[in-house]
Amino acid sequence: MEKVLGQALRKERESRGVSLADIAVETRIGTRFLQALEDEEFDQFPGKFYIHYYIKNYLKACGADETAFFNTYQSYLQTVMRKADVTPPDQFIHKMNYSKFKKSRKLLMGIMLLPALGLSAYLLLGPPRWLDRIASGWSAGAIAIPAFSSYLLQPEADYCLTGAPLAARLGFQAPCWLQLWRGGQKVAERTFRPGDVFELDGYQLTLVIANPPALRLSINGREVTYFRSSPTALKLVVNPGNLQEILQR
Repeated sequence: MEKVLGQALRKERESRGVSLADIAVETRIGTRFLQALEDEEFDQFPGKFYIHYYIKNYLKACGADETAFFNTYQSYLQTVMRKADVTPPDQFIHKMNYSKFKKSRKLLMGIMLLPALGLSAYLLLGPPRWLDRIASGWSAGAIAIPAFSSYLLQPEADYCLTGAPLAARLGFQAPCWLQLWRGGQKVAERTFRPGDVFELDGYQLTLVIANPPALRLSINGREVTYFRSSPTALKLVVNPGNLQEILQR
């Protein structure tokens, strides 16, 4: 059977002095497939869509009138398309299988990365809220708390008779277990999380800090800056008598 369509394509190309290599550069279609169009070896394509698509781009690259061409060879092309409706050759099946393999590999890698992301979030942000209740139950027992002396719990009236002279503001940059006392009254004992803020005032304030570098403490608007890491809990007692000494350390 005469290859009418292929000869017409070749004529359009040669009449304009265009090579298959030129079309390949313009369309990014391999010369093997362009030659298959001219030879009407349509079994080299994975389906009817590719034949029509490649012919259209072939004609554009040649500078031919694609509408006039398809109108002229529409009947012949439809006959060719029916014959070309065949199973994709092995190379296309291989490409499809490889594409499925790549998607499966990406999914598997994503699943494997989830635990790593969770661990990173835990290390950066600290334990989730539901762990606070658990941590508050055992942290105090796990930390060696220095003993209190009777001197540190002197009556509030010895310091101020008119109002609370100390106003403390506590901010947290990392998880930190903390015990707070106002005079002889325990105000709080729990694990604070990054971003938490706690304020209190009184005559004598006592702090037992498990992770001192995590705490940003200011008293009466001035920051206490001498906190360092410690293997045991740090106990800080602040009263009007030693306030200036603590702020100047």
